[in-house]
Amino acid sequence: MNQHSQNAGDLHELAPLYAVDALEPAEREEFEQHLADCPRCQAEVAEYAEVTAGLAAETAQTPPPALRSSVLSSIHGTQPLPGPRTGPAAVVVSLDERRRRRGRRLLAAAAAAVLLPGIGLAGWNLGVQSEQREQEQQAAQEQDRETRLLAAPDVATQRVDVNGQPATLVVSREEDAALFVADTLPDPGEGREYQLWLLEGETPIPDTHFSGGDVSVWLSGDVAKAGAVALTVEPAGGSATPTFPLVAVAEI
Repeated sequence: MNQHSQNAGDLHELAPLYAVDALEPAEREEFEQHLADCPRCQAEVAEYAEVTAGLAAETAQTPPPALRSSVLSSIHGTQPLPGPRTGPAAVVVSLDERRRRRGRRLLAAAAAAVLLPGIGLAGWNLGVQSEQREQEQQAAQEQDRETRLLAAPDVATQRVDVNGQPATLVVSREEDAALFVADTLPDPGEGREYQLWLLEGETPIPDTHFSGGDVSVWLSGDVAKAGAVALTVEPAGGSATPTFPLVAVAEI
């Protein structure tokens, strides 16, 4: 069986984009290798083939530009060295990959929608273009926010362990901003969520709550006044006071 840099689930998602010729060369080559051995994708591509004429140019959209490691290079005055990345650079790579996956899934969903029988081309054009513009605007705003945080003179990262999985808190008092990032965060349990807390002295201030998996969340409170950030597991919807024990704590 062919070995791929993406898992089979990711490659299945590329079938609509392949049908409308909206894949980058490397992705196209990888998908074609997968296609040779995948009856499911062969059937999808065959079904899409009858309605792909004239759509390629209109669907070949690329995800918003990713944060580049040069942002961090300009802070430190050096170019990043090859090898495993840590600290802010590792966070940039994680954010880039998550944004790329989200953009690709959006385009795949849009391509699949227009290729389904009965979907009108004119209506699809308006709907997809409007959705893409909205997504691009949101992505641009998010990227600008991330860039300001990573470029802050006092930006710092704190690594924490969440039930055996690494997570990172990126924080700047000058920007009054903090971003919590983690990949494959363990499921907190049925009817439960993770919740972040800003610790002002001995007073915990409730902040954002979220589920497991890939996580990239901004704290909404006054980061500049806090001395630390704590993480707990709470009932779904969050709590007004933390449930002990604390899952993790990171000083600011």
